[in-house]
Amino acid sequence: MNDGPIESTEEALRIALAYFPVVEVPDEADIEVVSRQIGRRPSGMFFVVNRCLRGKPQVILTLPRVGGGATPPLLWLCCPQLNKQVGALESEGAIGRYRERLEREPVSKERFLEEEGSLALAHSGMARALGGDELDRVLGPRGASGGRPGAVKCLHAHLAFRLATGEGTPGAWCLEELCGGAWQGCDRPNEVCID
Repeated sequence: MNDGPIESTEEALRIALAYFPVVEVPDEADIEVVSRQIGRRPSGMFFVVNRCLRGKPQVILTLPRVGGGATPPLLWLCCPQLNKQVGALESEGAIGRYRERLEREPVSKERFLEEEGSLALAHSGMARALGGDELDRVLGPRGASGGRPGAVKCLHAHLAFRLATGEGTPGAWCLEELCGGAWQGCDRPNEVCID
């Protein structure tokens, strides 16, 4: 699970702990559940930063890594039920609605840019810890959706940001539309989450 030297991974963990309220090194059971949730064994190292009420990983923090291939978003919503519901929101045009709302509400937009600026600093710090300035330069500052800070692209990533940190204006709007603002968990667990 470790992509870099132990010292760099420990430094990345230290940076993650300074930013995220919860950061847990996954045990083998977590790795198995996440593998079933996302349909493959996760590549690289990740931490669990949010769990559902049943104790299963709901959001993971993927560490930036050196090497070829696409770098996954920093925060990954792995709960199958939430993924399905957020997919439905996206198909109903929520991304466009949230972009328009940010333009109409300058205070919300300013808060969102500040929130994502903090996330970009955490991402940059972890990238430097794991791959030096070169990895940081290649990846650049990233917002919750994996693109530039302030972009509303992937509501799955925005909701992951909200669940992991309590921040993220579009993620808060997702929660409001999905469940009135407070996710209480799945009515019944998805089969991939059952041990």
